[in-house]
Amino acid sequence: MPTLSRYKTDRVWNINANIIAADLIGTGITALIIESIQSKLNSPHSIVIVTALIDGTISLALFALLHLNANRDRGVKDLARIQVQRWVLTPLNYLVGGSMQYLLLTIGLRPSIGVVVSYVTALIFVRTVHTIYGKRTGLFH
Repeated sequence: MPTLSRYKTDRVWNINANIIAADLIGTGITALIIESIQSKLNSPHSIVIVTALIDGTISLALFALLHLNANRDRGVKDLARIQVQRWVLTPLNYLVGGSMQYLLLTIGLRPSIGVVVSYVTALIFVRTVHTIYGKRTGLFH
């Protein structure tokens, strides 16, 4: 099945593609913002907290735009259902991403690089968990 056709017809593919795109774009933007304001943040803790707030806001907004565009026929109710699933997984995402980012900051890695490495790792982990759960429970139908 061609990629574009699969994106439009396969729910697991569609949801994951939208979340991955939103999170990768959001992580890139967040890394740039953190790089530009790191001198104003006085500790690794504050960098991790500000990163999570910025990343979460951007990711949720971008996913909403992508999902609504790709799933117009399903409407806002479907978007809300998927966003609730994402919010349930938020602690896992920020536990993995924030912990890894803090560790990388404490060993001296540049904050923007730490954002990218940490949150891409968290994305892979959480997408795997969510996809396995969604396929087993029929959540993505």
